[in-house]
Amino acid sequence: MEQMQFKVSSALKDLVGKDLIINDNIAIFELVKNSYDAYATKVEITFCNDKIIIADNGKGMSFNDLKEKWLFLGYSAKKDGTEDNQQDKQKSYRDNIKRHYAGAKGIGRFSCDRLGRLLTLTTKSESSRITETIIVDWTEFEIDQKKEFAQINVKHSSIEDKILSFPENKDTGTILEITHLNDEKNPWNRKRLLDLKRSLEKLINPLSETNDFTIEIICEHEKKEDDNIKRNNGYDRDIVNGVLKNSISKILKLKTTQIDVKLESNFIWTTLSDRGVDIYKIKEHNIEFNKLRDVDINLYFLNRSAKNNFTRLMGIEPVNYGSIFLFRNGFRIMPFGNTGDDSWGLDYRAQQGRNRRLGTRDLFGRVDVVTDNINELKEVSSRDGGLIETQTSKQLFTLFNIAHRRLERYVSGVLWGEAFLRKEYFANEVEALQQRKELLDIDKDEENPNYILSSSIGSKIDFIQLIKTLAKDKNIEILYYNTDLANILASDDLIHTIKPQFIKDLEKIAEETNDSNLLFSIDEAKRRIEELQKEKEKAEKKAFEEEQKRIKAEDLAQKAEMAKQEAEKQRELERERKLAALLQAKEAELKRREEEVLRKEAEQKKREESEKRIKAELAKEQAESRLQKKSEQLKIITSLSSQDLEAVTNLHHQTNVVADNINAMITQFSRRLVKNEPVAYNKVIDFLKNISLENSKIISFSRFGIRNIFDDFTTKKEYDIIEFLKNYINKITKQFSGSRININFSSSANMAFKTSFAPIDISIIVDNMVSNAKKAQANLLEITIEASKDILQMHFISNQPFNKDIGNINDIFERGFSTTKSTGMGLYHIKNIVDENKWKIIANRKEKEAEFIIIIENENRL
Repeated sequence: MEQMQFKVSSALKDLVGKDLIINDNIAIFELVKNSYDAYATKVEITFCNDKIIIADNGKGMSFNDLKEKWLFLGYSAKKDGTEDNQQDKQKSYRDNIKRHYAGAKGIGRFSCDRLGRLLTLTTKSESSRITETIIVDWTEFEIDQKKEFAQINVKHSSIEDKILSFPENKDTGTILEITHLNDEKNPWNRKRLLDLKRSLEKLINPLSETNDFTIEIICEHEKKEDDNIKRNNGYDRDIVNGVLKNSISKILKLKTTQIDVKLESNFIWTTLSDRGVDIYKIKEHNIEFNKLRDVDINLYFLNRSAKNNFTRLMGIEPVNYGSIFLFRNGFRIMPFGNTGDDSWGLDYRAQQGRNRRLGTRDLFGRVDVVTDNINELKEVSSRDGGLIETQTSKQLFTLFNIAHRRLERYVSGVLWGEAFLRKEYFANEVEALQQRKELLDIDKDEENPNYILSSSIGSKIDFIQLIKTLAKDKNIEILYYNTDLANILASDDLIHTIKPQFIKDLEKIAEETNDSNLLFSIDEAKRRIEELQKEKEKAEKKAFEEEQKRIKAEDLAQKAEMAKQEAEKQRELERERKLAALLQAKEAELKRREEEVLRKEAEQKKREESEKRIKAELAKEQAESRLQKKSEQLKIITSLSSQDLEAVTNLHHQTNVVADNINAMITQFSRRLVKNEPVAYNKVIDFLKNISLENSKIISFSRFGIRNIFDDFTTKKEYDIIEFLKNYINKITKQFSGSRININFSSSANMAFKTSFAPIDISIIVDNMVSNAKKAQANLLEITIEASKDILQMHFISNQPFNKDIGNINDIFERGFSTTKSTGMGLYHIKNIVDENKWKIIANRKEKEAEFIIIIENENRL
């Protein structure tokens, strides 16, 4: 069978470089961790224009190291244990330093790809006089992904006895110069530099007791602003340049409630202290954490006073600084402790419980694990996803949870009094609530635990329950507990305040811890309680006898009072009886008077109704007389039919149309006079004739009486309707010449079409068609006649289409319908004339025109 091998694409560079390292801060973290693992004591990070320089004074690399280790993708000498073989031969190099590795994946060096395009690496080791330099252009790996990774060349040069300045003037070290930065969208401004500084401050354990590794940031163009902040006594965290430092452990040591857990191989030591006072110390055998060998857990509960001190001294609130950080071999594991991160699961748990629990907003601290087997506590490759789940990581979380719950048990129970009511520490609920309120009001802002040590009996009782629980565990040895906090025997009101069960609990603790002094104090307390109990019973007996005497005397007095009240009751009943009889007599007299009044009112009402009836009859006669007269007066009016009234309305509208025509002609002629245009004599004569024609129409309307006007104007005669239209339209066309509307008349008929019609009907139709076209803003109206032997069609076409808002086109013939501000009578009149003559009218919608067709059929001809 043929053997085959994998090939590695040059595109792998992105997968382990800028695609894996998700941001620039983590990239710099990885490079600093490499310096730490190279036994550097100092790293200098310098920011220049388009350049980042990361220089350390570690052991450096030889040519062979570069070739066989640095340029070997995925290889980690730390992982296979060969990293310090050379150092074993040079004991003088680190005789006094024992340092565990921070990284071991063999890909951290590709963080350079995240920061910039070009890397220049310069390094020198103790074993060589030669300074080695390699230059990597990361973009060359991106040109052709089909090209194998090993085929991409890296430039190399060597210089013998080259003088280089490594940090602290050391002779060995490594300098990474990264240029052509990938910061176009997010440049390294002051805000980013401060963010990097604050992150790096947390990279190395800020609570560590050792200080053998320092980091310094150097940025020349930010020094002026740094000096301004220093002159104004600003916070160190707001200064870019300088060695990173963190003094948070000094701030918290005497100001917090804290638990410290130390696991060393076979034993676990735990100390809980409260604002500088030891509360208890215990020792346990390491039974369930066989994967852990060296772990430190320091958790600090921050009450309001501690949070205020933190903010005042650090210039930032604790919640924005971080919470509980995880360190492996002294270097931080992301994202544990980040603001908003809940990798420890504390906030989720706090949201689920009914009682208050400690979440990340209440706590600060660190978990520090030292191990030579990094694979058991390995980060995910993206560097910000926490730990890969292993048996070791599971045990670490379990140990952390034990420490957290013990601190939470003390804070919620002793300091907050959560169990005062739930566990019935006190005789009644009111006293429990009062004791808890007093505890919370006094202790939450205190910088010392004096109140709970001396005055809070509820806290003392809860502390006894806490110690009793620890004492029951056979794997726990109680090395110390605070006897002042456990001293419930000093209570001024021992018999009323302390339940016997709590004395028994304290006695069990004394026996478990072999505390003879406490046992003696308990015996003394029992004797005192017994004496107090006897005195109490004697006092209660005497009080009972006195109470019985009081009850007997009160009983006799009560009976006498009852007899007195009964006699008074009888007297009151007699008074009420007499009063009731008197009231009854008065009510009878009142009823008689009311009946007399009602009778007189009835008689008066009868007289008034009679007078009212007489007046009504008289008014009716008068009304009937007036009605008869009005009826006679209205006979003339009612002789007109509704059809006559409709005709009057139509003539009134037609008068308005004629008047509008006169007004238009006068306006047109006036404009010519205003413009001083020459007007020929015949034009003046035509104008006067046109005015006279229109005016004669109005005069003719007014000459007729209301009765005979309809007979004259509805009398039909036989005319040639085509000839009439031609003459009439010719006259009105002259009237509108020069105006904004042109009227064109044409006829395809070459014969006469005689029919019976009233000329006034045709003139009304034409006038209203012209009037409607003008109101619709048309500037052209075409009137076309088509005729045959049996039928005639009059077409009225304007170059302005119907309004689009009209739904049913036939609505335009309804009375009062209008899309302008006119009366809506014109088309209504036309429709009435057409219907009366038994003609037809059709309205046609067109895209750019409005058309009306009036059809006169043969049956209307004589």
